[in-house]
Amino acid sequence: MGLTRILLADDHEVVRAGYRRLLESTHGMEVIAEAASGEEAYNRYCEHKPDVVVMDLTMPGMGGLEASRRILTY
Repeated sequence: MGLTRILLADDHEVVRAGYRRLLESTHGMEVIAEAASGEEAYNRYCEHKPDVVVMDLTMPGMGGLEASRRILTY
């Protein structure tokens, strides 16, 4: 079975780095993209089409909830 491709979205770089280390230490997981805002998360999702999105719901600008809504209707 192939790798689970993951997009990390959080406005705090240290949080993304922690999730990346945790996820990539798990067999079968690969972080393929990161985003620091909801807008960026939506754009990265459209660009990379990950299997899983780990999204912070409270980010400046378009928050994670709105980005998730847009991703679900993509």
